[in-house]
Amino acid sequence: MAGLKAIGALLVLALVAGDPALAAPRKKKGKKGRVSRPVAAAPARATPPPPSVRQGVELWRASKWDAAVSMWQPFAENGDADAMFNLGQAYKLGRGVALDKAIASDWYRRAAVKGHLPAQANLGILQFQATEKAEAVRWLKAAADKGEMRAQYVLGIVHWNGDGAVKSLPLAYAYLVRAAAQGLPEATKALNELSQVIPALDRANGWQIATSLANGSGIPAQFQPGIQPPPLLAVTTPPPPVVVASAAGSTSTAALNAAALKAAEGDAGTDADEGDSAEAQDPPPAAEPMRQPAPAASTPPLAPPTARPNRTADAAAERKAAADKAAAEKRAAERKLAAQKAAEAAKETGWRIQLGTYPNQKTAMQAWTKLAASNKSATKGLRPVIGKFGANYRLQVGPFPTRDEARVGCKTLEIGKNGCFALNID
Repeated sequence: MAGLKAIGALLVLALVAGDPALAAPRKKKGKKGRVSRPVAAAPARATPPPPSVRQGVELWRASKWDAAVSMWQPFAENGDADAMFNLGQAYKLGRGVALDKAIASDWYRRAAVKGHLPAQANLGILQFQATEKAEAVRWLKAAADKGEMRAQYVLGIVHWNGDGAVKSLPLAYAYLVRAAAQGLPEATKALNELSQVIPALDRANGWQIATSLANGSGIPAQFQPGIQPPPLLAVTTPPPPVVVASAAGSTSTAALNAAALKAAEGDAGTDADEGDSAEAQDPPPAAEPMRQPAPAASTPPLAPPTARPNRTADAAAERKAAADKAAAEKRAAERKLAAQKAAEAAKETGWRIQLGTYPNQKTAMQAWTKLAASNKSATKGLRPVIGKFGANYRLQVGPFPTRDEARVGCKTLEIGKNGCFALNID
């Protein structure tokens, strides 16, 4: 889910010194007629840049976690959304501070209520992992509808599985289309899998939703999932104290993380043990002025986030096997359902109407999507059937119980000057 984009540009300090041969005057000859050598001018001292969120980012990128956290702390405590998000990143990854997802969520929430999209996405993902799914999808939807591709990807999976929100293949398809369009590899993979099982009408509705989201118009009213917006009230409780690793004497970040993980039930290993997981590949810290960073390519796995495995290798293997089995059974059930719907379409009786011939399936489906959007009542209950005809594709719609009703459908749904005629499909 698409490499990381650098935030801002590095500040370069030019050191200026005069030409010593020209700047230093010649001394008079001594007894031996020797001329003194010019003295080189002392180099100008570099003035360190003033403390800022951006400077903290540079320290972070140089792996100076403790210094970065210390620099961000006062800005975060004064309400800077980028600094709050960055402290959330530090606590989530356990860099410069002890790994603590509860404190990470606290800082993410403080940034999220200020409209920080990556913070909203990260907060939703952490809440989903903590099984706070109802609250999680509210934050995910807030970020996804404004274009945050990781939130779009996770919310697409949520609607696909019906886990945490209503099951809706059109919504799942729409969110995955938007995330894939932004270059998220995981979304592209999931979209390809969904495309193999989604009915044509759901796909068409999904395109309509995706188009509306892309245009900034939000989800059309008839497809709204009924998810309430998250509370955007400012957090009034005092911010959690920031304990930088180097401030704890000789205790290292790794030691602090090990202690935190040992105390946390069900956790195993540090973020370094998680390989290419979403936690190890979060967006980079945000810079100043406020420019929310592009999300990372790597995002949560295709299945919704689940609890971490137990410490023992056997328990982890058993969990993975159970999850793989459940996923395989789900895919098999979806393929079976898609086959049943295809068989039902093949057994349709009555009449269809042919609305036109198109050079490829995509343009035929686009024509149907546009038609269905502008004639919702007339197309209710109808399904598009796109079949190859020579080098082109025919768009037919049905079923209609009688020939007379099919003719009425032609008068209502005829596309431009394409012509329309009824076909008996008994």
